[in-house]
Amino acid sequence: MEAEELSSAQVARRDIWDPVERRATRERLRADMRRRHVLGPRQKAALDGLVHALRPQAMDRSFPERILLAYDLGTALHPAAGVIAVGEPATATHLTWQVSGMGVFVHTAMWGSVREAGQLWAAQRAAGAENPCVVCWLGYQPPGPWGVLSGRQALRGGARLALHMAGWFDYRERLAASGEDAGEEASVGEGERSGAAPGEGPGATGPDPFPHTAVEAHSYGTLVAARALQMLQRRNPPRSVDALVMSGAVGVPRDLAGNPHLLGLTSDQVYFALTGSDYLSWLGRRLSGRRPWTKMTRLKIAADEALDLAAAVGHNTSRFRPDAGPFHRGHGYRDAGTASLYRIARATTGLPLD
Repeated sequence: MEAEELSSAQVARRDIWDPVERRATRERLRADMRRRHVLGPRQKAALDGLVHALRPQAMDRSFPERILLAYDLGTALHPAAGVIAVGEPATATHLTWQVSGMGVFVHTAMWGSVREAGQLWAAQRAAGAENPCVVCWLGYQPPGPWGVLSGRQALRGGARLALHMAGWFDYRERLAASGEDAGEEASVGEGERSGAAPGEGPGATGPDPFPHTAVEAHSYGTLVAARALQMLQRRNPPRSVDALVMSGAVGVPRDLAGNPHLLGLTSDQVYFALTGSDYLSWLGRRLSGRRPWTKMTRLKIAADEALDLAAAVGHNTSRFRPDAGPFHRGHGYRDAGTASLYRIARATTGLPLD
């Protein structure tokens, strides 16, 4: 079936990794751009955020092409959703899912979220990852301040994230089983240059079809990630990632506390970053009654003069804005040039932390 023949409902039911759907998703975005004048204010803002995040000139030129995998402009009652990959998933040697938390919406933060994914991609490359891909996943309805105390949105978001992650594992298995070059299939699916050299990809040479896979989550997104990994363990066959890396976590659900095996992980595969001034993380955990994470590796995120790395402060992922006044002094967990991003990049790629 050609991309143009797919309706929005059909696209929503298909695998987001499928080359046909990737073409259909781009066509749907173009159609939404043509009808922008009839959209509501929040839908317009979501559409503009998606388009801006995909423009090559909108970010650091060193970042690779951004690929739109899925989106939904939402309704008056439900916010928009968006999934954008920084780098090519079909030829990735390392794939990281980046999940954000409270109050991070497509209509207000799509560009900034994709920029954070690009900064993680750059840090992974600097750490030694050959061909990383970071998936900026804003695919659920994030809660407001009081909603953080409930686990409802984490369950709903986790189910959707688990569906997309399961599709990713199935996609890489299909590439390997087909005997085709992953880079070639991506090029055919996108109608654009994938950048893969001949012979690259699991299908061409027969290695393990799965690259090193990780989830990097912040704040309430850590609950979404935990639920998704739990659900992946219940699939047949169970699916597991190589690392879960968290920052500013707001606790762990009681049924998962102290049991990383329920997420398909060992304690050595769980990493934890927390600043000394992250009071929102503490409040979120205490007021919700969740348990603290115990079986994990704590990342060193203090300033490191030898490596010229700054310390993160507070709860935000990005906060550094030069000359923006006292409220934006300091750095967030995902800001470039921080010890937190330096070690998050290494934890997500399985490379030495120091």
